[in-house]
Amino acid sequence: MIFTLTAWLAVRLPAAAQHTLAAPGPTPTPTKGPGGFDWTKVRPDGSEIPKSDIFYTIMRSVMWLGIVAAFCGLVAGAIAFGVGPIFGAHIVSDRGKSMMWRNGLVAIIVGSSTAIVAGLLVL
Repeated sequence: MIFTLTAWLAVRLPAAAQHTLAAPGPTPTPTKGPGGFDWTKVRPDGSEIPKSDIFYTIMRSVMWLGIVAAFCGLVAGAIAFGVGPIFGAHIVSDRGKSMMWRNGLVAIIVGSSTAIVAGLLVL
């Protein structure tokens, strides 16, 4: 009896495991009638998420804070770049110049991040 059960499992188990663990096809076909899941109706929709406007408000606030911080760094770098040679502090002038470059790039990246996130949400 045990030998028969073991032989039966050895024959049936690989086929059942292959059927159970098989990956779904890339384009599932909707089933007609009761049962099954209609994959054609699954679409991301941000308006269906409760309080989704909070996410956009936070993203806009962070964007503006980042742009204001980058602009303040740009102004501070310009002041250091302009005042450094007057007092003979060329190291301060060089640091001010690098601050201007870095904060300009940060402003571009921070300003673009909202557009990038919005583009990814539209996909």
